Formats: sequence, structure tokens, C-alpha cells
Amino acid sequence: MKKDKIYLVDFDGTITKEDTLTEIAALFFPNEYKEWGEKLMSGIYSIKEWLNSFQERFDIKRADYDMALDKIEIDHTFKEFLKEREVKVVSGGFDYNIERVFKREGIDGVELYANILKFEGENKIKIDMKYFNENCGKCGVCKRVIVEEYKKSYENVIFIGDGITDLCAAEVSTEVYSKKGSYLEMKIAEAGREQTIFSKFSEVK
Repeated sequence: MKKDKIYLVDFDGTITKEDTLTEIAALFFPNEYKEWGEKLMSGIYSIKEWLNSFQERFDIKRADYDMALDKIEIDHTFKEFLKEREVKVVSGGFDYNIERVFKREGIDGVELYANILKFEGENKIKIDMKYFNENCGKCGVCKRVIVEEYKKSYENVIFIGDGITDLCAAEVSTEVYSKKGSYLEMKIAEAGREQTIFSKFSEVK
């Protein structure tokens, strides 16, 4: 017998007010960041290629990286949202970023699906795309596969997101919440599919 409901929630730009990856890229290598963004939005780059470029260009001291993360704000209604709900975080970003922000905010016990970021030495990183889907090849984390897996054991898989990595997951979820003014909201509206628009987690049922 299937369970009733689970919430799969994006991190960057959904739980956080800004995307941690783009904020860091814009701060530490603004010229490349602009080029990567243009390539991504035009379809020249996949998310995987964006992440590979980020790793190759990375030359940031860990202390400076952490300092940038510590300036990232979250939607503070998210902590209340976690109460009495089954929630997993499904992110196209990095586990390191999520864990640091959650620790600062006193959030623990939430299972994460994300790319694994590890520091190598003082200013280099290694990214492990653990949830990469070879059959698609676009994103470091295939959120669609994760949603489909949870649909095997839940009647309702509710996806909450905002960005380009959320599109495929939104297509197969039983219900979708899109951040107001987001890329996800725009694309779902263009496709004529049903969605609920929200600005903060206190609005999510």
C-alpha cells in the first residue's frame, strides 16, 4: 500500500532567496559566469557542462567560499514547513552548500539529493555527480528519476522548485509549486500545465 504524500523540494532559489552557485560564480569569476549563463540559456551548455566549467575554473579559498555561503538567506518559513511533513531536498547544486546553510539555520535530519562537492587542498574542488542520468546527460542530478522512484511508494509526489533543473521533475510530479516570477513558473505556464504559484513556504499546503 502506498503512502499518502511526500514533498520534494529544490534548494537554490527555492529554499534560499538566491541561487548559491550563481551568487558564488558571479562574485568570484564574473566574466566567466556571464558567458556560462548565456551558453546555458541558449542551449549550448547543459547543466553538467556548467558544473564542469565551475569546477575547472574554481580557485577560491575555502574560508572565502564559506564566507560567501554565510551571506545566503533562506525563506524563514521553511523551518515551520518542515514540521509534520515528509520532505526531501532535491538539488542541482552542492551538498556542501546545503549542509552549511542548514547547519547555520538549525535545520537537520532532512535527506538530501545533490551533487557532492569536496575541497581538495586549499582552493580546489572535486564534484561528484552521484545522481547523474547517463540516458539524459543534461543535469548533474536527475530530478525526474528521483520523482519517478518516489511515485512507486507514494500516491502524491509534490515538487517545489524554481529553475531550469526542475522542469523535468515538474513534468512527472503529481502536483507542482513554482516560485513566483521564476523560470519554472514561466515554462509551465507556456506549456499550459497546472501549477500553484507561491512566494514563501507558509503558502504551500
